Amino acid sequence: MKNHVILFAILYVSSCFSAHGAMRVLFVNPSTAGDPFWHKVETFAVQAAGDLDINLDIVYGDGHREFQHRAIARYLATHPAPDYAVLINYPGGSGQSMQLLEQREVYFVTLEETLSQQERELVQKPGKRFHYWLAELSHDNQHAGQQLASFLHNKAVEQGIESPLVAAIGGHYGGETNLRVNGLRDFLADHQGQLVQVVHGRWQQEVARQQTAKLLRRYPELSIIWCASDAMALAAAQQAQQHGKVVNKDMFIGGFDWLADSLSAIADGRQTASVGGHFLMGAWALVKAYDHRFSVSKSSTQEVRFKLAIAHQGNVKRILPLVDPDNWQQIDFKSYTRTHNSTLDEYPFDLQSILNQHF
Repeated sequence: MKNHVILFAILYVSSCFSAHGAMRVLFVNPSTAGDPFWHKVETFAVQAAGDLDINLDIVYGDGHREFQHRAIARYLATHPAPDYAVLINYPGGSGQSMQLLEQREVYFVTLEETLSQQERELVQKPGKRFHYWLAELSHDNQHAGQQLASFLHNKAVEQGIESPLVAAIGGHYGGETNLRVNGLRDFLADHQGQLVQVVHGRWQQEVARQQTAKLLRRYPELSIIWCASDAMALAAAQQAQQHGKVVNKDMFIGGFDWLADSLSAIADGRQTASVGGHFLMGAWALVKAYDHRFSVSKSSTQEVRFKLAIAHQGNVKRILPLVDPDNWQQIDFKSYTRTHNSTLDEYPFDLQSILNQHF
């Protein structure tokens, strides 16, 4: 068994927050402190917390539902219950962590659509089975999968590959991967191209690298590798290059997350595209909790969707400033709340509009 059966860490952010009367929020990072994507989610959540005068505690789930559940339980056993919590539901947990928060009467917002249909039927919708479940913040994973498939397919066709062979590298088995892959399938159902195989890389680069090598041996004419994350896309691109493939000429590779390394790879022509913008979802969850705290959104929708965008060589230089937290210093997250912006009919969590307005 791993030495760190429970990886538990708490980052208490207090240097720039008001000490009196501030709301307290537990942010549950489902991964580790060094995870490239979730560190970015955490960084923007910390920045939003500063703007909203929120005292933010952070625990880490170490990439597994049991570790995450134990981290939350340990925190609740050693700290006063927070006012709110932000977390994802790991597939297979059947709402285990939500039950724990419900018992302590802690309001919570969940991120992403990670559960299978069977589990979703069990936990129901926010506010139904779990009365302290305020909202689920997510983007349309199926549409995002379709976006990426469309872009990669179009690039292949531009290079004269009329009916490309496509392989998909998903993450874990479960809702998020399934929805993204379903978007890929939907696109290919209406366009020329063949999905030859779907494998699961478990969000790990080394696994994706090994699987790419096997796919290229099995399907020498493979021309598109669709990946459920940028980390896996980077590994796939490196492996494809070792097999003599040239990205954006006879091989087209894309992922999700807008990782800095992937955006650089897109600029350099080593990766074709990336769908992203969900690094802001922790910040958006704090906005939602903040409005609930001040009675602004208690009757508003409990399922909040935000739109993603696709980065490619034509726009990546414009997107790079957006993913740098330092460039958000001039933007106050209060302006995205209904508490401080009564003219908002819907939450403006649209990356393209933010890009147009501020960057």
